[in-house]
Amino acid sequence: LGPDSPIYGCSCHEELHSDAWETVYELAPIVSPGSNLAYIPVARPIVMQRIEQCNIPTQKNGMCPPMHDAAANQVVGVVADPAISVQGTTITIPKLNQSSSMVEYSAPYERVLEGFDEYGWFNPCEELSGAKYCLASLQAPGNFMQVRYGVCVPTDSKEVGIAQAITDTAPEHYEKNPPKVDCSVMTKRPLGIGGIIVASILALFLALVVVGTLVKQFRGSRRGGFAVEAIESFDFVGNWHYLMAKPQSGKGVDLRSLNGLRAVSMFWVILGHTLTYIIWIGGIAYPGRLVNPNNINMVVKKWFISIYSGGFFAVDTFFFLSGLLVAFLASREIEKRKQRRLTVRGEIQFWVMYVVNRFLRLLPVFAAVLFFFWMVAPSLSASPFWQHNWDKHSEDCAKYWWADLFFLNNFIPVGNPADGLAPTTCVGGTWYLAVDMQLYIFVAPIILIAWHHGFYLQSLTRYRKSMGFSLVTVMSLVSVGLACYTTIKKDVWLQYFGEGNFYYYYVKPWIRAPPYVLGLLLGLIFHHCTAEELGKSRMEYLKKQFPKWACVLALTFSVGILSALVFPIASYFNTEYEVPPITTTHSAGWSRDGVIAYNTVKFFAWGLALFALVLPTAMGRLAIVTELLSGHIWGPFAKLTYGAYLIHMLYPQALLTSTDNNTAYYHSGNTLGMWLIFTLGSYFWAAILFLVVEAPFGNLQKLIMSTIARGSSKGDNATPQVKRKVTDMVQGVDGTVTQVSQIPMNSVVCVDESETCQRRTPRIQAEHEMAAFASTPPRDRR
Repeated sequence: LGPDSPIYGCSCHEELHSDAWETVYELAPIVSPGSNLAYIPVARPIVMQRIEQCNIPTQKNGMCPPMHDAAANQVVGVVADPAISVQGTTITIPKLNQSSSMVEYSAPYERVLEGFDEYGWFNPCEELSGAKYCLASLQAPGNFMQVRYGVCVPTDSKEVGIAQAITDTAPEHYEKNPPKVDCSVMTKRPLGIGGIIVASILALFLALVVVGTLVKQFRGSRRGGFAVEAIESFDFVGNWHYLMAKPQSGKGVDLRSLNGLRAVSMFWVILGHTLTYIIWIGGIAYPGRLVNPNNINMVVKKWFISIYSGGFFAVDTFFFLSGLLVAFLASREIEKRKQRRLTVRGEIQFWVMYVVNRFLRLLPVFAAVLFFFWMVAPSLSASPFWQHNWDKHSEDCAKYWWADLFFLNNFIPVGNPADGLAPTTCVGGTWYLAVDMQLYIFVAPIILIAWHHGFYLQSLTRYRKSMGFSLVTVMSLVSVGLACYTTIKKDVWLQYFGEGNFYYYYVKPWIRAPPYVLGLLLGLIFHHCTAEELGKSRMEYLKKQFPKWACVLALTFSVGILSALVFPIASYFNTEYEVPPITTTHSAGWSRDGVIAYNTVKFFAWGLALFALVLPTAMGRLAIVTELLSGHIWGPFAKLTYGAYLIHMLYPQALLTSTDNNTAYYHSGNTLGMWLIFTLGSYFWAAILFLVVEAPFGNLQKLIMSTIARGSSKGDNATPQVKRKVTDMVQGVDGTVTQVSQIPMNSVVCVDESETCQRRTPRIQAEHEMAAFASTPPRDRR
């Protein structure tokens, strides 16, 4: 733990780490409550005790072997790493009866002797006729940690024979530390019962897609019964057309620019996780290389680390967009309901269905991804580190699958009080879905009810919009205050590469709420300016209040704030210290006060900047920016965002743990290439998921809800039968009044601005709409 440590510069026994951390998690909260530095006073004495018990060489006890000059083969001094003593000496290679191709695909043994994990090229080896791949675990002479050594050997080679060949290179050492060989690492495991069930269900969905497509093509546009329409929900052609449909501009407000923001944000999320996954999987494969400061500094101390690490702000963009759309769309439904008499039972049913619809939309896709990567994916490939990764994944899924599916994984499992680290759950990154769902259930309804109903209190109705705005302000300020308190109390630093406090700060809804509530406010403003009762005049008035110079000023403000939040991150890591602050708060380039200020306001400032950007673009101003973000190309990417987000952390795991081309060294071209592969792969599988699961189940949900609504509508029509003359009036979208007798049969009669319109067939439906309008109190007809 730094130059003053007695183990600085020397190899450390593997048991030290596990022994220390087992005790740290138990004692650290007691030694230093609320501090993520508590592990130092707990771990240090444990490590020192183990060093003494195991007789591990250190510079201070004089047991480190001397280093030999590679040229003169003479002792030149005391060295930090005893493995270096191998250099300049004769190396004996295990004799494994290999062909030249087998030798080429095997790892270099001299690198293993220096203490590095080397796997060779296992996939080409498996393709080589008469060859197989085996993995040896051994403690090389002069080393104190187990390393892995991959060899390509003839198919008739035995594990015992390979171990003996390694032992023969240094008999005295390996008789005390015998190597272990596993030739089954490239054998795929068979599907279990759970995998067979999941695979069968997914195969059933594929069969339904085929059947639904054929039925729809055969029947055309003719209507059928519920069962037929349910089968047609899986129609591939119709769902494909919906996926690729050109987004249309709305009336008064154009939200197409949100598609571009959503897609670009998803690309940014994948970019940030590309670097972390390369480092993570590289750390599993090559832990010795990962801790080399020169390797990690190739990226961490460069200016572009800000672009990678700033990717966590893309999630806050999702929160903002989610809040905006929830407020805008839910307000339409609420306004439709206000056209008829509200009842306690009706409002309870509305808000229950508000939650149920959300669960029904998200769960099918989420469950398909979760159970596929839990039950099926581990059997799809094999590699020297495939089983290690997916065994851990399956173990986490078995414990916490329910926490993921019910959107509780930002609270369960509980994080360590000392540093906020929490055990991983089944589908990585889905804490975002949990936070979004919690804000959707517990925050959005409060603001919507205040804004539209004044909390259902007649005395507060005239103040309802002021109350809604006040609630947004109060919630934002409370969230900022809690972010400041948590940062100080939990000693939170910057959140990237495992830094910061994940459990108590990063994934809590009261910390991440500001972008969401600001999105809610903007969605309510957009609805207020496009609602039927106000017509188009309010939006035109709003546009006049934003002249061109004001829109340019808003854009400048937005870009300035976004840049000020992202690009300074590099200065946090780029310090004069050799080891950058990626897993410790020591040596950070910011002062403690600077970190507190940044963590306090960053989420609120990000939401405010998006507010300033989306407001003018949705009004059709800032032509260049609007055109860039509203292009047709973003529409399909936006529709696939949900599936891509679920897949984008599991797909790289599968790819990186099955390929030979892992490296712990950073190169911009290699990383950006992997980012492109991860992005294309995530969206490809997201498209499959959309066409097989997401769109069909979305169609089924609409079908079920419309069937229930039709049944309810028949019941409503049966009770208050109100007879009307054929000259009764219907109020249109534009505020004009039209005689029913003047409306042609089979024409569309819209009673609001939504896309849900009803045909005058049969006539009783039009009479029902007139009766609802006539029963509305005069003060609410405006």
